[in-house]
Amino acid sequence: SSGINAEYGVSEQFKVLRAFRAVLFLSVEDLCTVRNVPKPMLLNHMFSRAGDALLSPYKVAGWSPSQYVAWLYSHPYEVVDMIQGTIQWYEDMIRESGAPAFDPIYPHIIKLLQN
Repeated sequence: SSGINAEYGVSEQFKVLRAFRAVLFLSVEDLCTVRNVPKPMLLNHMFSRAGDALLSPYKVAGWSPSQYVAWLYSHPYEVVDMIQGTIQWYEDMIRESGAPAFDPIYPHIIKLLQN
């Protein structure tokens, strides 16, 4: 078994799912303080709140959402690395384009990656 199934039994999966429900209503600032939801889930959720320029990891990879989900389940320990690669791509794109600012959620993603 892999993905969240590898790390959590059924009762733990249910607890994570219930905890994630609360995440949907938190401010971006408060997302960085959540401790009862796995970091990869929080990071992917943050991308869903970002503007159009900060692409989700699956878009940067050129995958469909279903391909990304399949990859997430088969590579559970590589998710944060992929997200860090996405952030590196985004930083490079912003520098090269001369855009005036980063997406407002960017510093929160960085903070969560560093925790």
